[in-house]
Amino acid sequence: MQTIDVNLPHDTYAIHIARGLLDRLGEITREATPHDRAMLVMDSNVAEPHGVIAARALESAGYAVVTRELVALESRKTLSTVQGMYEAMLAAKLDRTGPVIALGGGVVGDIAGFAAATYLRGVPVIQAPTTLLAMVDASVGGKTGVNFPLPADDAGRSELGKNLIGAFWQPRAVAIDPQVLVTLDQRGFRCGLAETVKHGVLADVSLLDFIAEHAAAIAALDMDVLEELIVRSVRIKAAIVEEDERETGRRALLNLGHTFAHVLEPIEALDLRHGEAVSIGMCAAAHCAVETNRMTSEEAGRLRGLLRRLGLPTGLPREVDAEALIDTMGYDKKVAGGKLRLILPRGLGAAEIVDDLDRSTLEAAWAAVEPGTSGGGG
Repeated sequence: MQTIDVNLPHDTYAIHIARGLLDRLGEITREATPHDRAMLVMDSNVAEPHGVIAARALESAGYAVVTRELVALESRKTLSTVQGMYEAMLAAKLDRTGPVIALGGGVVGDIAGFAAATYLRGVPVIQAPTTLLAMVDASVGGKTGVNFPLPADDAGRSELGKNLIGAFWQPRAVAIDPQVLVTLDQRGFRCGLAETVKHGVLADVSLLDFIAEHAAAIAALDMDVLEELIVRSVRIKAAIVEEDERETGRRALLNLGHTFAHVLEPIEALDLRHGEAVSIGMCAAAHCAVETNRMTSEEAGRLRGLLRRLGLPTGLPREVDAEALIDTMGYDKKVAGGKLRLILPRGLGAAEIVDDLDRSTLEAAWAAVEPGTSGGGG
């Protein structure tokens, strides 16, 4: 078993990575937060078989387990869903030391984590991700939150703003079992690959080389290769979180591609999942980097080529009003002092925070990922 410790000023926890770890979830939970009662919050799609295995492991460790299934959709990641969590926690008589275990992808981790952060002013949470995206990103670092409606436009329409309501609440432990990925659909699996590429772009070009060299083995779910991919990605994220827990500085680099992605995800007509939107967002950010002499066109092309090789989109599936997208970007959490903060690559293997891009550069970036362009439609 690989263990990565996250050492923060007021929290220290372990990220455990090993095949078959779901069977040991009770042992890991008891070591991190002993109690006699636990709430297992799971994506309804993984109730069989992963939920059964997790509940059995918790019961074997001496926990009385209360289960709660969630519909893991971004549209359901709202305060009303969290209210339902509170009601279930109260009905279960969960006290301030009773752990909440989040079993599922990023949506479940965000909802369960936020409920844990705010119920009784905070109860322990254990993250047990079942998607690659959650393994390498959402389960690590303590970001929790839900979506919230943006102000309505002139026609009375309102989109959900991504993760506008939330809290930093570090898990007591993270249990990553790569073996559960055999039940993940291919589209969901590819979404996780987008985040591993992001980590390589912003911090470690050798990770990009590893992904390119082992692309076929990754697609075939070679467990040795997958475990190394997860460990390398998690090490990058854990190191950045240790340096900047509350995203006051360097941790913002982890948002590479996300400011573009967050305005795409709520648009139902695009039908984009998080990792797909991040892939497109990275291409838009790379275009900004080329336009501002932070990246060469060859480096941007290498990024697009790797994303395509992994089966990820590098452009929009259909046309969208770029002006409206730019306006919506102004509601992003990373807006500071009225300026939109973007993360742009500096070549491959490094990135930086930029808050002085003009609107024309953003317009050009969106144009570069339109359908029919070299980046669009794929």
